[in-house]
This record gives sequence, structure tokens and C-alpha cells, in this order.
Amino acid sequence: MIVVVGSPLVGVAEAGLRAAGMAAGIARAAAAAGAEVQVVGKVGEDSGGDAVLLDLAAGLVGHVAILRDPSRATPAIVPAGEDQSAFDEDESTMTEDGGSIPPADGLSLEPADIELALRYLPDYRVLVIAEPLAEGSLRVATAAAAWNGAALVVIVPRGSAPPVPGDDATVIEAPPDDPDDAFAGIVGAYAAAIDRGEEPKEAFASTSSTLGWSAVAD
Repeated sequence: MIVVVGSPLVGVAEAGLRAAGMAAGIARAAAAAGAEVQVVGKVGEDSGGDAVLLDLAAGLVGHVAILRDPSRATPAIVPAGEDQSAFDEDESTMTEDGGSIPPADGLSLEPADIELALRYLPDYRVLVIAEPLAEGSLRVATAAAAWNGAALVVIVPRGSAPPVPGDDATVIEAPPDDPDDAFAGIVGAYAAAIDRGEEPKEAFASTSSTLGWSAVAD
């Protein structure tokens, strides 16, 4: 099993609302590659959160460890020119000209959130941290991976100082944006290769040739 840590966003697609953001993209790609995948994240107790869970389920991605926060709306990505009426007024950030400001991250995950969620998922071979976490949350996630003997993959923003999650972790720089989930697709394929039993270096070599990306540390 692969566990992806990161709160999904809700976005607009031709077919309607969908799960968006790095965590959702990685999880979908890993599931498409044949892996069993669960997402650890947080969404609102709203129509956007409902859409995220339904879309993940349609992509064969598990969501038993996604928490619902009734006090917050699910952050939305609404490209300029798309129909804003799909969202409640408080579920996205709009510019004056009707465009949108896509949020950089989903709802934040506290250490207790990650610890609680991972209790539901005791058996996994790969843990992917798909978004920047606060120090305490990162510590909980990396300790859980070490306890389970799981391979650890950490995604960091380009140009940022890499965290120190452990000597055996693979740290990968993300591009500034990934509108077509191309980068997320490669990370998902990499995680799926490790889940199938390939060593991280072998899995990295077999997937990196399809798209130009490089590890910060491995």
C-alpha cells in the first residue's frame, strides 16, 4: 500500500468538480499504476469536500484517513473563465475581474491529525509527503514511516531548503505548477514501482527518464 500525505483541493473539470492538487494527482497516478493507495488529508464538511471524496473513489483511491473539518471550506482551484457557480461563495478566493487565486495548499495537517489518520493504515510500503508540513507534523510522519519500515518520499517546493527526513528518504523538488499533473504522475509511478518491490534507486532510474526531474537527496 502507498499512503500519500497531503490535503486535496477541489477543482473544476469538464465533467464537473474533481479532486485537485499535488496529493490527489500523486494518489491517482499511483492507483492507475496498479497500487493500493490511501490519502491522509483534510477537507471541509461541504460540497467541495464531498466532490473530492467521490472523485478519489472513482479513481480507486482510498479516503478512509481523510478528515472532515466542519469549520473550514475545502480550498478550491477555479481557473479564470470557469463557472464559479459550482462553488459556494466562501469556497474559493476570487479576484475582482472574476479570475481566481488558486490556494497554494490544502487545509493544514496538525501532528495529531497525521497520527490519528495513520492509525487506520498500519500496513504500507511507501509514504509520500506531498506537501510541505510543519516541523511537528513532518516528525510524526517520518517516525511513522520508520516504524513501519516504509520507503519515504518527500516533495518540496523548488528552491526551498530540503527538510532532513532521514538518510533513506527521497526528496524531490516540485515544479512551480503542475496543471496537467505530469509531475504528480511521475511521482505516483515512482511510488508504485517501490510498492511493487523495486529498490528506490532502481525505481527512480526506471521512471525519471520519461520526464526531466531530479532528486534533491536520496
